Amino acid sequence: MNRSGCAQQQGVRRARLARVGVLSLALASLMLSTGCMRNRKAPPRARSVAPAISRDVPGSLRGTIGAEASVRGIAPLLVSGIGYVVGLDGTGGLPMPEEYAATMEREMGLGGIGRANDIEGTAFRGKSPRQLLNDPNTAVVIVQGAIPPGARAGTSFDLYIRAVNATSLEGGRLYTTKLRPGPPTAFGGDTTLVVGDAKGPIFINPFADPGSTTDGVTRDVGRILDGGVVHEDLLIEILLDNPSHSRARRITSAINSRFPERTGDDGPLARGKDDTLVRVRVPRRFEDRPAEFLQLVMHLQIDRTYPELYAQRYARTMNAQPYLADDMGWCLEAIGEAAKPFVRDLYEHPEAAPRLAALRAGVGLGDARAAPFLKQIALDGPDTLRPEAIELLGRLNAGPTVDQTLKGLLASNELTIRVAAYEALVGRAIKAQRRRLMRMVEGETGPGAFRLTRTGLDAMARMSLPRGSIQGISRELVAGKFFLDRVPGGDPLVYVTQQGEPRIVLFGGDIKLTKPSLVTAWENRLMLSADSESDPVRLYYRDQRTGRVIVQDAEEELDKLIKMFARDQSPTDPRTGLGLTYAETVGAVYNIYNDGGFEAAFSTEQDRLLAELIRSSKAEEITVRPATPGSEERLVVFDSPRLRTPSEQRRAPRREGLLVPLTPPPPEENGEGKGEGEGEAGDTGQ
Repeated sequence: MNRSGCAQQQGVRRARLARVGVLSLALASLMLSTGCMRNRKAPPRARSVAPAISRDVPGSLRGTIGAEASVRGIAPLLVSGIGYVVGLDGTGGLPMPEEYAATMEREMGLGGIGRANDIEGTAFRGKSPRQLLNDPNTAVVIVQGAIPPGARAGTSFDLYIRAVNATSLEGGRLYTTKLRPGPPTAFGGDTTLVVGDAKGPIFINPFADPGSTTDGVTRDVGRILDGGVVHEDLLIEILLDNPSHSRARRITSAINSRFPERTGDDGPLARGKDDTLVRVRVPRRFEDRPAEFLQLVMHLQIDRTYPELYAQRYARTMNAQPYLADDMGWCLEAIGEAAKPFVRDLYEHPEAAPRLAALRAGVGLGDARAAPFLKQIALDGPDTLRPEAIELLGRLNAGPTVDQTLKGLLASNELTIRVAAYEALVGRAIKAQRRRLMRMVEGETGPGAFRLTRTGLDAMARMSLPRGSIQGISRELVAGKFFLDRVPGGDPLVYVTQQGEPRIVLFGGDIKLTKPSLVTAWENRLMLSADSESDPVRLYYRDQRTGRVIVQDAEEELDKLIKMFARDQSPTDPRTGLGLTYAETVGAVYNIYNDGGFEAAFSTEQDRLLAELIRSSKAEEITVRPATPGSEERLVVFDSPRLRTPSEQRRAPRREGLLVPLTPPPPEENGEGKGEGEGEAGDTGQ
């Protein structure tokens, strides 16, 4: 091939290569463009984000749990049930609404009560539930109670009892009744989890005349002191304002760090549930003061890194802004041991509110240096602050000088101060008794050694207080019905309680019956008489239930007479006893006082049960806890507990509110006053 032909062929090849290159470049560009289109992300969609919640709180409270969360479960929990009462004196068995009868028949059947019951010596033998409900010595009742927030399993509480088909609950005893959240009008609807039990003797107005129907006292209502028992721990729920797993973990860690697990707590107190919920149990050491624990949790700083810096900030705020003293006091106590030096600097604050708030924090931190300042307020402080200072002083472990100060206050002319000092001293005496029992139990070894649970040890410590202790208070259990406490110091005073533990408290040493005298009560069914100072006091008593008549010499010392009133005569204890209930014993003592049978004042404890029931019933929605692990919690709307039962709604309204006031009989027109205690008896309610 010539040179010109070769050149021509090379030109053709170059042209082909050029075309291939252009095509390859175009194909590569197309592939690149397609790949980019495939890998390109779609533009993000617009998302709705809830605005973060920011609470309007003082700057010094920022970072606390209460500034970032709400608490659920801080109000008393209203519980109720329909119960069965026995032991009446022909005042029950009346017709009742069918819904109540059906509920009781079902509950009694589930409890094994029916015609097939052949238990000897019981009222149930061979009777159907319907026959038992129609028995005139029994009654169906509405039971209500208010469980304290955060209550631990085994916590006891008072109950309010209302008859459905009886004119009087006098002498009655409630059989074990299941208690569920909410008012009783919810029964027949959604079934909720049982949270407690109720049982015990019914305490009616102690100023009532047993067996009478003409004294104007309502007898179809009453209460059972300490008759309710909680089944399981009630948890407190902390709800974060803004969901955050990390924040929920830090809150959980802060609570468990400040309140580490101790004996009886059964694990860490706080457990995170999700990014908005932390559940908390009240520790055993706060089971008598759950409200205080809740305050500490809400004022706890989530950041636990530099506690001294926060304590310094809180102390400065208390000095600069005294109106925040209450919050700053809780914040300081919530910090713990590191706050003590800063709290001590505030014990002598010139203003009362910051000073008392700091002292309260010091007591919570166990600082014995708070004792002298509390003593000063208790002895010479403003009347509005003295009772709280006495209560705080009673909680402080600062040696025997505290007991001596409190014993001196028992002789005060102010009734509230005397009672506050007594309550503080009896609490200290119970703690001392518990320590003695603990040492005794720990000292026993071997297979026959005595063993006590914590609950059993607490019960034994409260049961009896020996004479001669540094607190000066002695106690004995009378006939298994109530405590009789003796308190030295001051003028004679009879003080009775009507909530919690039933107690009759005798102040001022031995109180003796006056002679000559004539005391009559209960339409002359109870009489005490002595013609002269040298004659013995004669007792006449006729039991309105059995007709039994007792005539004999009576005990002349009031404490021994009280025991005689309550004692049940039996083959094992043949000593004479009238077998009166706690309410009847209180009523008998009041009648003796009212007739001038002894020289002492008489006072009753103010009623708190009504306030707790009203407070716990304000919420219209009640959380119904799941009965099975997989179930969800839900809200059920219940009726107001202030509504009357269906049978009452058919009658004309007879009274307002839930409880009947404990009003003593009016004095005679020409009678004279009895002293400081006479007016107090009417300040309380049933």
